[in-house]
Amino acid sequence: MCGIAMIFHTDGKPVQKHSIVQMRKCLTHRGPDQFGEFISNNLGLAHTRLSIVDINSGAQPMHSSCERYCIVFNGEIYNYLDLRESLQKQGAKFRTKSDTEVILELYRRHGKDCLEKLRGMFSFAIYDNHRQHLFIARDRLGIKPLYYYWDGKSFIAASEIKGILASNLVETSLNKDSIQNHFNYQFSICPHTIFNQIFELPPGHFAEITNDQQFNIKQYWDLEFPEDNEYETDDINYWQQQFENALHDAATSHLIGEVPIGAYLSGGLDSSTTAYLLKQHYPKDPETYSIHFTNPNSDESYAYKPVAEHLGLSNLELTMDDNRASGYFGLLKECLYHLEQPQRMAVDIPHYLLSGFVRKQNCKVVYTGDGADEILAGYDCFRQDSIRIQGNLQESEEGREALYFSEYTQYFSEPYMQLLLGLHHPDNQASVMGQYGCYPVWFDMWQVLNERLDNLFIKSDTQEQNLQMPQLMDQIRPKIKNRHALNQSLYIETKTRLPGWILWKSDRLSMAHGVEARVPFLDHPLVELAAQLPPHLKLNNMDEKHILKNAVSAHLPDVPGHYKKRGFYTPIKEWFFSEHHADELNYHLSRQKIEEANIFNPDTVQSYINELIQMPNATNLNDYYRTMQLEWVLMLTLSTQMLHQLYIAKEAPCFHDIKDNN
Repeated sequence: MCGIAMIFHTDGKPVQKHSIVQMRKCLTHRGPDQFGEFISNNLGLAHTRLSIVDINSGAQPMHSSCERYCIVFNGEIYNYLDLRESLQKQGAKFRTKSDTEVILELYRRHGKDCLEKLRGMFSFAIYDNHRQHLFIARDRLGIKPLYYYWDGKSFIAASEIKGILASNLVETSLNKDSIQNHFNYQFSICPHTIFNQIFELPPGHFAEITNDQQFNIKQYWDLEFPEDNEYETDDINYWQQQFENALHDAATSHLIGEVPIGAYLSGGLDSSTTAYLLKQHYPKDPETYSIHFTNPNSDESYAYKPVAEHLGLSNLELTMDDNRASGYFGLLKECLYHLEQPQRMAVDIPHYLLSGFVRKQNCKVVYTGDGADEILAGYDCFRQDSIRIQGNLQESEEGREALYFSEYTQYFSEPYMQLLLGLHHPDNQASVMGQYGCYPVWFDMWQVLNERLDNLFIKSDTQEQNLQMPQLMDQIRPKIKNRHALNQSLYIETKTRLPGWILWKSDRLSMAHGVEARVPFLDHPLVELAAQLPPHLKLNNMDEKHILKNAVSAHLPDVPGHYKKRGFYTPIKEWFFSEHHADELNYHLSRQKIEEANIFNPDTVQSYINELIQMPNATNLNDYYRTMQLEWVLMLTLSTQMLHQLYIAKEAPCFHDIKDNN
């Protein structure tokens, strides 16, 4: 696990060493153990290493034995030992024991087809010195990041956007369409980022850049769902066995490396499962790491402590207090420096601190439960869509309303239920299906903040319609035709929220402290199997992740809540938007600062701040919903303003000379 950076001037202009070194230095947190650069006229490659596999001889950039190829690689190839053995039988000679050299040899023999053989998480670049050709690739699900800038002559790329900016070769501004998308969707629409002219290489894609100034991106993998009612079998026992085999195989494949492996443990089903799997297959008892909140509304110790005790695992806790002496503004800005995207909640702060806590325990690798909800329909919105479908069976809209308010108000507030009733009107459903090709389960959540956005953004006379989501849906629509409604939404999930938020923050907040997060639920054979499952094995009436519960329930203790999905939420009003924080808040959201960024209407922002500060603590679902709307809008506004200060006003460390620490 590492950080990579590259510059390729296709017009022949020489790469300046200072530029590539600065790019590498600002990625040191991703790999604090070792670093290196390779510069050859108009090409520069840089690498900063987190040593996990072949610690003694896996340094990068790495050259092939014939010196024709050079690679920089970020990630882990979980089947590299099998690939290495196969290549040796074909006559390959290896100088190291690293997975990096295996990729290099596979590419030397198979070119781009090497990607089909790789099982793991990765982004890498290989330069062919003979052809003066750069090949870059990203793993299937987008676990590992890769961002780029291309102006027709210069290709500049890195594991993080700050790496590109550190080159001092790219001037950018905030992309207002992408910023607004975060208020609706919670993520940028791939391949766009919040920065103009900077894009991400989409998951499951590779690109080739040649010296004759050609830049081509191609897809090498996609997730395939069966057409509705065309499942391999209806035999539940068959699917259960297949799923359990794939789950254990994913967990065992992820055990590679020469350093200890731990696990994040929240007490939810997903992290409890990965802790159980690690206990089953790891030769030593792993450490588990949890966050204990002094605020009982956020704390999950009631769940994770029984799990750790039942599994016989040591559990180390990081304690978080709402009344932290130095507050949370500084921490939020640190997190945003690493995240490089706005946030609507403050969950990134505990994750960031936990990663630092883990690294202080001399642990470099952790298992996480990320991905289970996204492949097995684990969120409230999937159950919410079942409500919509049940409502469609009613004979009238009055019948739908009676059903909603008699059956489901125990789960959702009245204002939200009213929103759902309006959204689920037959005419609106038809409009949504015409727009997306289906009714995405997240569509209702995408509307939650709408009533608060009308006067929030400054409208430019030249601003055109935001086409980022429609353009993405044009690509998606043919892939979801004739699929079950649940699978249509799961496919959209793999193209949007999973890589754009879940995996984005997982990578950034762990790698900020040089900790590698491994995600067994996103082992691609397991993901491909989950896609083939009959939908009722994922969402069974209102029971989410049904097949996973069947697989692990006998191995885990019963806990309060019975592993029902519980949103991880941290205080926003208490941490940022109270009278106690007025001075810090004004520094970031003063009229002057807001006008400098030229994104938000300062009067609207101030009115929302006043409203939230004066709002009493929520005592019921209705009050909680209204508070949540304000908190989310203001958190997104605050984090966007901080990002402007960091990356446009150039307060971020990446714009300044960074000293090597090794």
